[in-house]
Amino acid sequence: MFGAPDLALRRGAAWLPPAAGYALTRALTPRLDRGRESNARAIVERNALRLLGDAASSLCAAQGFVDALACDDLDALTATLWPRRLRLATTRVEGLEALPAGGPAVVASFHLSGGFRVFDVLNAAGRRPTFLWAEDHAPNLSIYGNALRAARRRHLELVLARRWIIPGPGARDALAAHLDAAGTVVALLDVAPKQLGLRDTAAVPFFGRKVEFALGLMRLAAARDLPVVAYDGRLEGGRRVLRFHPPLRSADPLELLAGIVARLEGVVRERPWDWQGWLDLDPLIGATPELSVEQESQIASP
Repeated sequence: MFGAPDLALRRGAAWLPPAAGYALTRALTPRLDRGRESNARAIVERNALRLLGDAASSLCAAQGFVDALACDDLDALTATLWPRRLRLATTRVEGLEALPAGGPAVVASFHLSGGFRVFDVLNAAGRRPTFLWAEDHAPNLSIYGNALRAARRRHLELVLARRWIIPGPGARDALAAHLDAAGTVVALLDVAPKQLGLRDTAAVPFFGRKVEFALGLMRLAAARDLPVVAYDGRLEGGRRVLRFHPPLRSADPLELLAGIVARLEGVVRERPWDWQGWLDLDPLIGATPELSVEQESQIASP
């Protein structure tokens, strides 16, 4: 979506104080390609209307989407350029008490702008994070995309207690070993299982539809009675805010999955412009019909 001029802008903004860098990114990114801005807004507004069913919320999602995505990419560059102390000093954390004092845990989110600081925060809290990272399995991207992925890789190489885990053969054993060693697993759940070749899936309510999500990580958490904690990030007053939600526990993996998806759906409804899934909605949602109230009540709910 972004190109070489955008990369130059991000790199320049990364050297500014946080509030100024975010402000510059938001002010100039739309001006670099008016056609791109218009096309992205049209796609996001159309897809948001499909799920939200509300014209005003869909318009808000469309108007803020490109800015939010650009600022999230800026976070990837500052993650490698700024020292850890500065990254933590410019991030406010809410709900850190949701994480247990010690022991393994699963920390989950969607592709929401602003969440990349989670690894710094987990390390500062004495956690040992690894990351279930589907993006590293993707083919080569544009110059911009490859540069941002390289920046994220460099950061993850420094902050993860165990190298990231790619979904696929051997992933479940690697995740189990990390949890059994009192580690924390970070995962983004809004990737269509079919895109990753995953077969252990379950359908749970998502925006009034019955949508398939990967279930394997929830099976590991349920079998070990581990807390599953949703998180999200946002931009507020020129700085990042990382929020942890109350933990969920259950011996039923389907109940865990439904509960965590419901919480993250609430985040998307709260700040729809921050969800990056709007641009490529069909792989996850497909042609799934809306559920009746009776049908939705029959699916596992939190």
